[in-house]
Amino acid sequence: MSTEEINAESTARATLVYPQHAQLGEGSIWSVDKQALIWIDIEGRKLFVYHPNDNTNQAFDLPERPGTVVERTNGELLVAVKGGIRTFNIYTKESMIITNPETEPTNRYNDGKCDPQGRFWIGSMSLKSGEPAVASLYRVNHDLSSERILSGIKISNGLVWSLDQKKFYYIDTPTMGVDEFDYDAHSGSISNRKRCISFTGQDGFPDGMTIDAEGKLWIAHWDGGRVTRWDPNTKQRIFTVTVPNVSKVTSVAFGDYDLQTLYITTARDGGQPDSGSLFKYRFTNGIKGIPAYKFRG
Repeated sequence: MSTEEINAESTARATLVYPQHAQLGEGSIWSVDKQALIWIDIEGRKLFVYHPNDNTNQAFDLPERPGTVVERTNGELLVAVKGGIRTFNIYTKESMIITNPETEPTNRYNDGKCDPQGRFWIGSMSLKSGEPAVASLYRVNHDLSSERILSGIKISNGLVWSLDQKKFYYIDTPTMGVDEFDYDAHSGSISNRKRCISFTGQDGFPDGMTIDAEGKLWIAHWDGGRVTRWDPNTKQRIFTVTVPNVSKVTSVAFGDYDLQTLYITTARDGGQPDSGSLFKYRFTNGIKGIPAYKFRG
């Protein structure tokens, strides 16, 4: 089946990869160097490194809730925890805080990624009930200086850049959609915010997001039990991967040696035995991801 044959009615079913039962699995990213999926359990305060070649999932304890994880060009990881952006070496276990742009004490970091120029974009969310709009989206530059890019955010979540590096796509979950910005690759600035994709609510809330090699967006549905593929130009949904018997789908990342496997993280939900586990869907029709960008600082 070619990608042209995929339409809005096309649906696939993910399979269970590893029964980790994370409290709040999140932040998935594929490491080309390690040939492993790196992900986290926010509420369990864990960092995971899943190795598909032998189906093992290394677990590392973290001192605080992590929000997301990215790779650094020197081989380390950067983990955004409640107290700041922390380096982490999975071999030596050495770790240290290098910066902390979030100043609101009742906020914690949430989703984040590196842009094509190797700057780290990281959002936050409030720990207060009612989702007050007191969170932000930050950009950490190569010299570890940081800038607040957006304020008045409720739950900062999925973020990706278009393949031509001219657009930035962003999810503030309670706003029920994906916003599109013009992106200046040189300065790292964004402008001209507008709604790109809208959720109606019957399929849950937009959470984590990634982009494939054709420039299509893949969005995890919290309380929706699925991942959907969208064309940001036509605003149309063109494919759905359901996650069996799990409602809280949190993040997505393409992985494996050819980047043709979509890995899916989930969160625990009472009465759903496989919730919190890691799932995947393997493509055989040419759909694949792009390598994740690394922090160059």
